[in-house]
Amino acid sequence: MTDTAPTPTPRPTTVKAVRNGPLQLKGTFRLLDPNGEEYDLDGQRIVLLCRCGKSKNQPFCDSSHVRTGFASDDQPACETDDDEGAA
Repeated sequence: MTDTAPTPTPRPTTVKAVRNGPLQLKGTFRLLDPNGEEYDLDGQRIVLLCRCGKSKNQPFCDSSHVRTGFASDDQPACETDDDEGAA
């Protein structure tokens, strides 16, 4: 009889909008540039992506949002049935 440990269930990838800051990607993921080339993240499990547009290391956050006073309204838009099919 062989003892085999159960395979752990991978945790889902999460994307969190940090208040007045970057997007936090956490989990297992691939990040591609506009040409479809994969960024070398060297096994990183957490990555912060710029939302303010001022980072000198796009698409990654370099804390420029702090210097520029970036503010975000992170409340999701309320969708109704009337919104479906609207162009």
